[in-house]
Amino acid sequence: MNIQRPKNTKERGIIECLVYKESNAFVGVCLTFDIVEEGDNPTELMKSVREAAELHLETVIRNNLTDELLNRYAPEEYWLKYFAAAKKIEKPSLTNINSLTVSPYYRSLTARMAWDGQGII
Repeated sequence: MNIQRPKNTKERGIIECLVYKESNAFVGVCLTFDIVEEGDNPTELMKSVREAAELHLETVIRNNLTDELLNRYAPEEYWLKYFAAAKKIEKPSLTNINSLTVSPYYRSLTARMAWDGQGII
């Protein structure tokens, strides 16, 4: 599987995140920047992953680093989980892209964040 996503730049882009249950813990992944964390509380884990992604984005912009650092995708195994979870849960509204979606069974969370030249929108 070749992950095809819109190219992110310092001016605009999309950050996609996933939290899912694995054994006795939760795994949080920023799929766009290949950030992975583990925790016990899925909501707090999603918050932590989002904060890490925002810090990564701010660092790339502030230091005028290459846009390639905004398109450093997680391994395919995480994307497959993300796409499977997205099929099972309510899809985010196109009018409000900054959303947190929770599955009816609380087994996974997905989030999409967008940014423009002014920051996360």
